[in-house]
Amino acid sequence: MESNIATAQREYYRRPADERFATLQDLITSAQYDKDHSVERTYNLKDLRAVAADAAQVPDQITVHYAQPTIQLESPKGRASFTHYSFGQLARTIGAPASYLRTLPPAIAADAINYGLQDAVPVGTTANLLIKANGGTPIVRAATSDTYGRVWDANLYGELNRYFGDGSSSRGGSWITPPTWDGTAAGNYRGDRDSFVIRVDGGSIVADPTLTDRRTNEGGSNAGAMFRGLLVRNSEVGHCSITVECILFRYICGNHMLWGAIMDRQFKRRHVGQKITRDTMSELSTLAYKFNQRTASQDEQIIKGLIAHEIAHTQEAVIDELRKMGATKEQATDAYATCETKEAASPRSFWGLAQGLTRNSQESGYQDDRLALDQLAAAVLKKGAAQLVTV
Repeated sequence: MESNIATAQREYYRRPADERFATLQDLITSAQYDKDHSVERTYNLKDLRAVAADAAQVPDQITVHYAQPTIQLESPKGRASFTHYSFGQLARTIGAPASYLRTLPPAIAADAINYGLQDAVPVGTTANLLIKANGGTPIVRAATSDTYGRVWDANLYGELNRYFGDGSSSRGGSWITPPTWDGTAAGNYRGDRDSFVIRVDGGSIVADPTLTDRRTNEGGSNAGAMFRGLLVRNSEVGHCSITVECILFRYICGNHMLWGAIMDRQFKRRHVGQKITRDTMSELSTLAYKFNQRTASQDEQIIKGLIAHEIAHTQEAVIDELRKMGATKEQATDAYATCETKEAASPRSFWGLAQGLTRNSQESGYQDDRLALDQLAAAVLKKGAAQLVTV
């Protein structure tokens, strides 16, 4: 269990326009097209050769960071162009620094790669290539080991859409792609390296006894409300592990910062072996069942436990514990004071102190400060959760 409130915000800011999808179904359609036009082939490295290709042969949209002409990969099936990422993968396989190879003239870089393919790797080394047809020269999307277990985005998010698509209910709620400040939906991202999706269920309300209406500082229509969210990440090309995170949060900003968030459940797997797809789909099914069967009172117990348990018994000791976790004296003192004046929970409690930190994070005008405070809040909640387990 941990605070995870900045993950979706980072995706919101970093993704270019061509990696954003208005709906989850739009993302699935794009992913299905890539899957339908891709093939996996495993080669002994000695079946492969790098060649310096003419610039006209390289698709404009995936031109590698080389001076033209650039590098292509030749196999018994023909030639294919690299993406920037897949070139780096092959370079790591042969033990060569990709950043240095990119500075060399293409012909010399090709010779260096070929030396690695033929002479610098252990006997029997293979590569699992993911090749996508491109209406001309194919594209090498990934070059991984033969133990790599691929989870297709189309399959993963198709299953996610089945359980948590727009309009899917959870105890009377409705899972949606959250809107941004201007009212448009965002949160479905997919690029050549990885994908990320956030789903929120605004109707799945869990009571937080410390939450008051922020405009009046009194209980209002939103007092006590918490909401559920899902954060899902995947990579078809080996860039990151597959992750499914279930969270509870107080509210979501238009930039998708999640406030007052705690981790309810996390599933994380490296892309190794053939069972990863089965395990991932099983996890989504389990989450769907859990959301529809579990009562709100069970979630409330998580929060009540964090409210009831203290990180220390005096202000001085609380500040000392925070400093031991990496806070400065000023950060620790301010978090205690903020909770004491603005939160109903005790500033000595794990929950109250974490909310004091996240409130200060929200009010900070500096991204580095916000990240540091968010990480401290995460550490506080994680420590509190560990104590709940042992009590």
